[in-house]
Amino acid sequence: MKAIVYLLIILLFSCTDSSFSDTNNESETKFDTEEYGDGTWCADVEYYNSNTGTRNTYTLDVEVENGELAQINWPNGGWLDESHFSPVDISDGECSFTSDKGYEYSITLTSKGGGCGSSDGFRMQNEIEEDIADITCPVCGAEKETYESECYRCKQKKETCPKCYGFKMEWNELCDDCQDDERKSEDGEDF
Repeated sequence: MKAIVYLLIILLFSCTDSSFSDTNNESETKFDTEEYGDGTWCADVEYYNSNTGTRNTYTLDVEVENGELAQINWPNGGWLDESHFSPVDISDGECSFTSDKGYEYSITLTSKGGGCGSSDGFRMQNEIEEDIADITCPVCGAEKETYESECYRCKQKKETCPKCYGFKMEWNELCDDCQDDERKSEDGEDF
């Protein structure tokens, strides 16, 4: 009789272990298929600006909706969203896109829940702002080459004589010919 009781107990535990194992496998399978579902995620965000050559990787919070990347969140409350890029499929945990400014991003989801991007987000935001400043003319706000202090148009304006529209040195008010003409007229010389 004891042998039968022991046998029943062993069978009971083996069935329980088997059903626990099946449930565990089922939940793992369910997790795999929903692994990159909707919500807030921590993600590695690689940023590349072809205008300046800046390339860095940051850890930031991103929003996923309907299997697509919807938004990248900066810690200061700012964001990059679908008004800056076309929706991108991220259902496999990764995606890449080019923003409306021409910056390239590669996103890899790392963990669900968010709250991961506080220090990297500030660093990334500062570097992006520096990149923008590097290619923005301080005089008119137009785009310029990184190695130039101003855009071509502002530089050309500084190098154009307002009197004859000829070339002048940017630090002079008038071109050499107009300066000579003014000196001559002040001296009373006819020309």
